[in-house]
Amino acid sequence: MSDDDVRSRADERRRLMAELELERNQLVRNIETCRIRDIEGVFIDVWSLKDIVGHVASWEAEAVTAIRELRQGRRPALFDFDGTTTDSWNEDHAERKRDLNFWSILEQLKGGRQRLLEELEAVSDDDLTSPGSPYEVLVRGIIDHDREHWHQIAAKLAGMAGARHTGPESIVDEVTTSS
Repeated sequence: MSDDDVRSRADERRRLMAELELERNQLVRNIETCRIRDIEGVFIDVWSLKDIVGHVASWEAEAVTAIRELRQGRRPALFDFDGTTTDSWNEDHAERKRDLNFWSILEQLKGGRQRLLEELEAVSDDDLTSPGSPYEVLVRGIIDHDREHWHQIAAKLAGMAGARHTGPESIVDEVTTSS
C-alpha cells in the first residue's frame, strides 16, 4: 500500500469517526432538550424517552459485540439476526430496562459509546474503511441509527407529525443487507 493510500485511509477513518461523534452529540443534545415528563411518559409512538435511550444503548451494545467478534475472526451473530423479530427484540430490551433509573440508562448509552470507541481503536484504518468492510457497515449502521432517533426526537420537540426518513430502519437492516 502506498503512502497516499495510507493517508487516504487515515483521512477516511477521521471522517467516519467525526460523523459518528456528530450524530451522537446531536442525539444527546436532543435528549437533553426533552422535558422531565417525557422521560417516563409516552413520547414517540408507544415509547418513552427512557425507552428510546435504552433502545439505542442496547443496539450499540450489540454492535460492539459484533465488532469484537469480527476482531476475533468470527462472523458476528448480528449479521444473521432475523429482522422479522426486531420489534419483539426491541420490546424485550425495553422491558428489561423499564425498572432502571433514566440517568443510569443514559450512562449506559455513554459507556457503550466509550466501549465502541475502544473496540474501534484496535481496528486498522484499512479494515475499517475498505469498501464493503463489515466494520464500516457496523459503524454506518450506528451512525444511521443515532440519526434516525435524533430526527424523531427533534420532530417531536418541534411539534411535527414525524421525522423524515434518513436511512435503513435499523442497525439490523443495515448489516443484514450488506453481509
